[in-house]
Formats: sequence, C-alpha cells, structure tokens
Amino acid sequence: MNNSLRLFFSLIFGFVAWYAVAISIDFAVTKGLGLEQGLRYTLLGIGQFIGGGAVVLLAMKLARMNPVEAGFTFDKARGDFLVGAAVALIFAAIQFLLIIPATGGAERSDVIANSAQLGKEWSDLAAFMGLALFGSSAEEFLFRGLLLGGIALLFRDGIAARTAATVIVVIVFGLSHGYQGWAGVIDTGLYGGLTLSLLYWWRGKRLVSPVVAHVGWNVIAATGIFFLY
Repeated sequence: MNNSLRLFFSLIFGFVAWYAVAISIDFAVTKGLGLEQGLRYTLLGIGQFIGGGAVVLLAMKLARMNPVEAGFTFDKARGDFLVGAAVALIFAAIQFLLIIPATGGAERSDVIANSAQLGKEWSDLAAFMGLALFGSSAEEFLFRGLLLGGIALLFRDGIAARTAATVIVVIVFGLSHGYQGWAGVIDTGLYGGLTLSLLYWWRGKRLVSPVVAHVGWNVIAATGIFFLY
C-alpha cells in the first residue's frame, strides 16, 4: 500500500472509530448506568478524551504521522493559551451580545438543544463542564490534530491543500452537530470548523490554541445558556 492510500484509510479509520467509541460510551452510560443527564456528560467527555484520544494516536501511527508535528506539543504553550482564551472570549461576546439575541434567542434550535442537555439543576451544569473540558479537547484531537493536518498531507500540503482540508473539516464539523438544528450547524461550522482551523494554521499547527478556544467557548456557552435561557 502506498503512502497516500495508507494515509487515506487511516484518516477514515480514525474518524469512524472515534465516533464508534463516543457512541458506545454514551450507550453504556445511558443504558448500562441509567444516566440521562448531569454525570452522563462528564463520563462521556472523559471517555471521548481517553478512548477517542487513543484512537487518534493509533490512526496517526497507522498513517505514519508524527503527533508532535500534528500539534501534540506544549512548545509556546503560554502564548497559544492566551490567544485561544482571547478568541473564545471575543466569540462569546459577539454571540451573546449580538448574534443570539438577533436570531431568535431562546427559540434558536441550538439554544433549545443545549438547554435540554444542561437541565435545570446546578449539579447538571457542573457535570456538563466535564464534557466541555474533556469532550472539546477530544474533538480537537480528532478534527484538528488528525483530520485537518492529515487531509492537508493527503493533498501534498501547501496553501491549496490546507484550504481544501479546511473546507472539508468545516463541513464535517458542522454536520456532526446536526442535533442542534441548522443554527447549530452554521455556528459550529463557522467557529468550531473554520475559526479553530484557521487558528490551528496560524499558530503553527499546534493544538493548544484551538483546544483552549474550543473549551473556553463551550464553558462560556453552557454557563450563559443555563443562566440566560
């Protein structure tokens, strides 16, 4: 098998296996443990982080990708952390002060879906933070560390390859949040798909910035929706 085919099938394997792990963990938690809210999301996030992270590293090994070159490094972590945090804060301000109020507020499909996940109890919000922290990080390992960098390599890297990889990740990331309705698909596509991908390229293919920006936005969004909607 040549290198391109190896890389292609490794990316497919990583994507399918990551979601298989996530779905299996959620099934075990909801059906096996009987958890429908709160702690369910903490366990799901930890499962995605450990199981999904292992899948990503295995897919990289099969693809002969170097994890450090794909972004699994703490080099320049302080600056990347601050940039990621700033991006999350700016996006949150734009969303809660302008976009969400102007596009339906509590009636938006993603606000409705996220409110249902969060529940009404403080304990539910606290437990959801486990998903915001661990699950968001695990998604970055998959979408930025494996898929974005891997697809760019598949197309021989360069500006055109990175553009194509970014477009694919935007579409796939947005559609993967289809349970939030079209508002969620568009918003997650533009932020989790486009903004975080551009952040990954800008910060030299390092994962710290997009991880912090992803976690930061999810924490702020969960808190804001819980108290405001």
